[in-house]
Parts: sequence; structure tokens; C-alpha cells
Amino acid sequence: MTVAAVLLAMAVLMAPSAPAARLGVGGRRLPSKRVSAIGIAFACAVAVAIVVPFSATVAAAIVAATFAARLRGQRIRVRRAEESAAMQGALAILVGELRVGAHPVTAVEAAAAEATGTVATSLRMVAARARLGADVAEGLRDVALESTLPAHWERLAACWNLALSQGISIAALMHAAHRDIVERSRFESRVAAGMAGARATAGALAGLPFLGIGLGQLIGADPLRFLLSGGVGGWLLVVGSTLACCGLLWSDSITNRVIT
Repeated sequence: MTVAAVLLAMAVLMAPSAPAARLGVGGRRLPSKRVSAIGIAFACAVAVAIVVPFSATVAAAIVAATFAARLRGQRIRVRRAEESAAMQGALAILVGELRVGAHPVTAVEAAAAEATGTVATSLRMVAARARLGADVAEGLRDVALESTLPAHWERLAACWNLALSQGISIAALMHAAHRDIVERSRFESRVAAGMAGARATAGALAGLPFLGIGLGQLIGADPLRFLLSGGVGGWLLVVGSTLACCGLLWSDSITNRVIT
């Protein structure tokens, strides 16, 4: 079975890609560095699964999945911060253009030209749809579906609708939306800074069992042999890793609810 697993892993890694993928037709090609990283990770996973007992493999998979989930959450928070900053800059330009008498669609295009990242792409799409006669508010709501900050785009759509239906100055409403987004961003930043200590404490507590294992090895108790030998020790390793990871993810969930 071991030989078959190794052969299967080698076949998967060495199998040629589809013709369309090799020619760059019919889909987006993955970067070569990413493909290499995936292949190396898969080969390492197969090697570990063959050499290490099943229980230890399960525990390692749980820990890896937990760190991957935390890393994904960190990336989402970074994307939210970047999108919020870009939106604030774009709205400042939008309000300035509206106050000097520019047409709303022209103001949106000016904001898109100065914005960066996904905000620039979203505003360009909204402006293009408006040029074709589509509803700007609906375009903003469609953008919200793909955004990490859907509430901000929904708020802009509501302000745009209110300006059209009630005859209120759109510049005044967009200025109010801009100030609201700025204040919310500042509040989230203060709360995130306050939660940094709680996140660090949760990470330290989750790592204490592994520190205990290391100390046990130093004093000669040899807990690794018991935990990696399979049987009762192996399943205790799985249970302990699961509880530590669940506690870490639970604390992340609590702090994320406070921030958002």
C-alpha cells in the first residue's frame, strides 16, 4: 500500500496539464510558483502520511487547517483596511467633484480614476453602467456583493436613492456617507488595537500544551514517543490538538464579532 501511495503521488505531480491550460486558453493559469508550492506541499503531505502514524497525521492536519483559517482571516482584515482607505479617498474626490458642479456620473469616473485596487474597478463599473442608462444605486448594490465592506456600498446606494427620490443634494448626502465611513473606520481601528492583547493571549494559551510537551522532552519524560506511537497516546494528541485549535478559533470569532 505504501508503494502504491508513493506511485500515485508521483503520478499526480508529474501528470501533464490540460492542453487548454498549457496554451493559456479556456481559463486562468495558476502562477508557476504557486503550482510548485502546491506540488511540494502535496508531496510532503503524502510523505508524512506514510511515515507518521495516522493519529499524528490527523493532529497535524487540524493544526495546519487552523493556522490556514487564521491566516485567511488576517488577509481578509488587511483587504478590508485597504478597501476602506481606498473608498475614503475616492469619496473625498467624489464629494469635491460634486460640490464644484460636476455631473454625478462624471464625478464617479473622476473618483474611479484616482482610486486604487478593487474600489477603482468597482467605481469604473458603476460609471460605465450609468453611461448606458443603468441605475447607479443598483450598480452600487451589485458591487457590495463582491466587496469585503458590503455595508459601506449599501450605504452609498441608499444615499444615492434618497437624493434622487427626495431631491436632496447628492453632494451633501455623499459627504455625510464619507464622514460616516471615516468614523466607522477609526472606531474599528481603535477596537482592533484594543483586541490585539486578547488575540495575543489566546495564541499564547493555545501554545501552552505544546510548550509543556517541549519541557517534558527536556526533563526526559519523552512525551513525544507516547503521543506519536499511535494507540491511546495518538488519540490523546488528536483530542488535545482539536481542543486547543477550537479554543483559538473561538477566541478569534469573539474578537471578530467585536470588531465588525
